[in-house]
Amino acid sequence: MATTYTKGRLYKLKIAALNLDPGQARKFMDPIALNELSASIRKHGVLSPIQFRQHEDGSLFIVAGHRRVRAAGMAGLTEIAGTFTAGDTRLQGFVENLQRESLLPIDEAEEMAALMSEYSLNQTQLAEALGKGQPAVSETLSLNGLPEDIRGTCRTNPNIPKSFLLKVAKLKNEEGMRRKVQSFLNKNAQSGPAALKKRRTPQRSLIERTDMLTGEFMSLPWRDWSENDRTDLVNALLGIRDRANELLADMGWTPEGEESEAEPSPLLRLS
Repeated sequence: MATTYTKGRLYKLKIAALNLDPGQARKFMDPIALNELSASIRKHGVLSPIQFRQHEDGSLFIVAGHRRVRAAGMAGLTEIAGTFTAGDTRLQGFVENLQRESLLPIDEAEEMAALMSEYSLNQTQLAEALGKGQPAVSETLSLNGLPEDIRGTCRTNPNIPKSFLLKVAKLKNEEGMRRKVQSFLNKNAQSGPAALKKRRTPQRSLIERTDMLTGEFMSLPWRDWSENDRTDLVNALLGIRDRANELLADMGWTPEGEESEAEPSPLLRLS
């Protein structure tokens, strides 16, 4: 008899019992990044639970967290924590992938097109569902116009920038596209992808994620949020500020010409 799961509840799952979702957007996993994640899991464990769903036959499928499951298995773990979800899980899994780690540009473009077809969405509706601007969605979708051989190359080379591919997609003919991509690959054969991979250490990954989060703070639409959400955001930001100040102090960094900040109101402190 299949186990009955409750939506939103956390469970300990056997990794061997989890199936890959055939509809997941991520087709390629960077082996270097995967090894880095596996090393982190060996040291710290899996810090964020995956999301999973249950098929009508009782089998379990990963909705979000395919990389974490793969890396946990590489690290020797046999179990992983997961939150049960139900309902419309395809769009949910796609958004989760976008938020946690950027998909390859081609995977992102193809999944956007598939979602538009499956849910009968126009670009504006898809943009709203993903929390993106319509021009950004339109740009990404343009990558589906690249020849299949170029898209195949991009699936196995995570170091081809999306900005470059967007320029290629604007060219008039396929042969011109192929020449531009081949020129890029030839030019970066030694100094490009290999160098990028060598620089992608766990430290650099953390720095990049922190920098991206800082950028997201600048565009938060907090004025449209409820009072409760604003209060929770204040608490979260104060917690980040306190931890950042402690880290800066441990590193011996002191801002020039600044006095120490007053303690925030205890009503707003994280518990």
